[in-house]
Amino acid sequence: MLNRVNYISLKNRVKDIENMYKLKEACRQFEALFISQLLNEMEKTIPKDPIVKDNAENSIYRFFYINALSNKMAEDSPFSIGKTLFNSLKEYFTYKSNLPKNINKKPIKLPVEKKFKTLPKGDVKMKIIEKAIDDASKRFHVSKKLLYGIIEAESSFNPYAVSKAGAVGLMQLMPQTAIELGVKDLFNIRENIMGGAKYIAKLIKEFKDYKKALAAYNAGPSNVKKYHGVPPFKETKNYVKKVLAYVGKNY
Repeated sequence: MLNRVNYISLKNRVKDIENMYKLKEACRQFEALFISQLLNEMEKTIPKDPIVKDNAENSIYRFFYINALSNKMAEDSPFSIGKTLFNSLKEYFTYKSNLPKNINKKPIKLPVEKKFKTLPKGDVKMKIIEKAIDDASKRFHVSKKLLYGIIEAESSFNPYAVSKAGAVGLMQLMPQTAIELGVKDLFNIRENIMGGAKYIAKLIKEFKDYKKALAAYNAGPSNVKKYHGVPPFKETKNYVKKVLAYVGKNY
C-alpha cells in the first residue's frame, strides 16, 4: 500500500503528465492557427470563380472548411512548428517543475523500487486487464501473448507499479512516451495497456523484428539503431529473453 508521501509524489507526477498533454495540445492548436493563416493568404492569390457568389454563406463555409483542414493538417505537424515549440517549452517546463519550492526544506527521498506481487487470477483488476489486453490486441494487431509477456516482465501485473526511473503502470510507460501516445492517466489500466500496445506495435513495424522491438521498448529505439540490433546491455538482453519466455506460457 502506498503511504502518504509516495501517494503525493505519484499524484504530482500524474499532474505533470496532464500538464504536458495540455502543452502538446496547445502547440498543436498554434500550428493549426498558423496553417489557417497560411491557407487564407494562399486563397487570396487564386482568381475568384465568377460562378461562386461572394456572400455571407460562402464566407462562413470557407471559414469552417479552412479551420477543419488546418486542424487535420496540424495533427501530423507538417511544418514541425508544433513539435519544435513543444520540445522547447517542455524543457523549460521540466526545469521549472524540478526547482525546489523551498530551499530550506530537506530533499524528499524518492520511493524505492519494490518487487510487485502478481495479481490473483480471479481478481477484479485482473479481469479488467484481460479485457483490455484482448481489445488492444485486436486494435493494434499485436499478439495477446506478447502483451501478457511484456506486462509480466515489466510490472508483474501490478497497475500501480512505479520504477526508480519513473516508468509507470502495467506496461511501465515513461511519462514523456505516454504523452506522445495520448495516454492521459498512466494508472488507468485500459489506457496504460492501450498506450503500451500502440507503442510496441509501432516498434515492431519500425524494426520488423520482435527481438529488436522488445529491446527498443526496454532500452529505447536510439540504442537499437546505434548497435544495429539488441544493445549489449545485460538488463536489455535479459528482458528480451524473459518476455519471449513468458510468451510461451499459458495465460
